[in-house]
Amino acid sequence: MKSKNKSAFTLIELLVVIAIIGILATISVIALQNARAKSRDAKRAGDIKQVQTALELFFNDKNRYPTVEEWNTGKIFSTTSGSTSTYMQIIPSVPTPNDGSCSVNQNSISYTPASDWSSYSISFCLGNTTGSLTPGPKCLTPGGILDVDCSGGTPPLAFACGDQITITDIAGHTCDTGGPNYDTCTYDTVQIGTQCWMKQNMNIGQYVTGATTQTNDSNLQKYCYGDNTGNCPTDGGLYQWDEAMQYSTTEGAQGICPTGWHIPSDAEQNALDQYLTDPPNTCDANRYGYSDCANAGTKLQVGGGSGFEGLLAGFRDPNGSFGNQGTFAGFWSSTISVPDAWRRGLFAGDATVYRHHNDRAFGFSVRCLQD
Repeated sequence: MKSKNKSAFTLIELLVVIAIIGILATISVIALQNARAKSRDAKRAGDIKQVQTALELFFNDKNRYPTVEEWNTGKIFSTTSGSTSTYMQIIPSVPTPNDGSCSVNQNSISYTPASDWSSYSISFCLGNTTGSLTPGPKCLTPGGILDVDCSGGTPPLAFACGDQITITDIAGHTCDTGGPNYDTCTYDTVQIGTQCWMKQNMNIGQYVTGATTQTNDSNLQKYCYGDNTGNCPTDGGLYQWDEAMQYSTTEGAQGICPTGWHIPSDAEQNALDQYLTDPPNTCDANRYGYSDCANAGTKLQVGGGSGFEGLLAGFRDPNGSFGNQGTFAGFWSSTISVPDAWRRGLFAGDATVYRHHNDRAFGFSVRCLQD
């Protein structure tokens, strides 16, 4: 007696299989598209970082940025009598297609120099979050990456105090929002009098313990109060003076600040004190102490109204111990008082801002001032 053969698939089963294959194929295509989009964004961000480095090398040689004609040669180089230095052999072109909400114009590396070539703006756009950068149009300037659209190109974008700036690289250290370093890559800015200050303490560098002496090597280093890395994202890093200055002794050096910013001098800190005291300009600029700078200390602290928002982040002493978090803040200046360096101090509940000099091996906070 012959047995009946069972059908391999019913029509319904076949349709279900086809539907599953279709879903899997769609998921695979979407995953591939997302991976390609992220790869394009990573290339955009990486290219911009390389362009920024090449432009700064050009500026160091020529004391200006390239003209449009020089940029349009397709590479970044400078020529002197008898020699040519090439900083970027081929200026990168943007990956296509444009991603996210980026338009075709925004998805470009469009270079616009200032009329005297003292600055520039370069437009680019990201479709997705890439490292510390959010999606959308961006503008690279000498002061960092601004979260604005400058794809129009005319006139060149001027940084307006109050804008945010995003740091990608300082002193060879790539800004890293993860891992043990927990860098702060985006900073708010505030206009106080005629000065433009960062509103947050600098927090960039490789975390090292308080027992470690920061040294002049290829690693930008910072302390986190109490050797707790969780303190750095909130209060910023603590830096020995030489590390903060990146081993320059020149007053007003860039140090660990981004291009276009610097470690404030004692005189520039004094200008801030004088502006905020009541009545203004009544502090003794040469006094060791400043007990007569009424209310300036209060105004510089969090909630004081000036916008400086000085956190009482404590300090690291030359022996490697930490102290006074929540009750004291010290801010380095770039001015030497041999063999020490000047700094400003704030104390909880104290309306005074204190001017003192300390051993350069202390670890204090750093606030950057726009050039």
